[in-house]
Amino acid sequence: MKRFFHTFSAAVLFVLLLSGCGRAQPSEWKDLKEVSGSFTLEDAKNEGYVVMEDGDVTFGENIWNDFVKLSSRKKPAKVRVVHYYTLGDPAHYDPEYYESIKDDYPVLHILELEYTGDIYRLRYYEEDTLYHKEFKYLMKYEGEAETKDAVYTSYVRYVLVNDNKVTWKDIMHGLLSSRAGDYIPHFSIYTDLQLKKTE
Repeated sequence: MKRFFHTFSAAVLFVLLLSGCGRAQPSEWKDLKEVSGSFTLEDAKNEGYVVMEDGDVTFGENIWNDFVKLSSRKKPAKVRVVHYYTLGDPAHYDPEYYESIKDDYPVLHILELEYTGDIYRLRYYEEDTLYHKEFKYLMKYEGEAETKDAVYTSYVRYVLVNDNKVTWKDIMHGLLSSRAGDYIPHFSIYTDLQLKKTE
C-alpha cells in the first residue's frame, strides 16, 4: 500500500511539474520597465502573460481565470496583461490620417495587476513614465453587443472600479456624456468577445 501511495504521489508531482514548464511564475518575471520596452507577443506568451489583441483576449484565459479565483477568495495574486493594438485594414481610415499614424503601430502595452488581499494595484509604463492606479473592485460584466454594428455578438468584460454598484451601462454613459461629472473612474483590463461569424 505504501509503495502504491509513493508511486501515485510521484506521478502527481511529475504532472504538476510538467504543467508548470515553459511558463515563468510572477516571482521570476523581469522588471516591468525592462519588458515594457522590449517584449514581443511571443515573449509575453512564453512568460505566462495574458494577451489581448485589438480588444479581445487571444491567449491566457486560464491564467486570467486563476487570478480571478484567487482574488475572489481574498488571496494575494498577480497577473500581467498585454494590450496589443494594430491598425487593421487601411480602407477603414481616411488615407491622409492613416499615413500620419501608421508608423506608430502596432502598439504593445504591458499591464501588471496585483491583488493585495485588500485592493487592486495596477502598474504600467507609457514611454518612460510609470503609472500607478488603485481600485477597490474587479467587476465582471456580461451582455449582448451594445450596437448592431458591432463586430461581436456578446462580451465578457472585467473592469476595475471603486464602486461595486456601477454597471457597464453607467460606465459607457460616462464615457459618452459631455458632462465631466458623469465620468466614472475605471480601467477595462480584460475582455472576451464572441465575434460574429464571417461568411
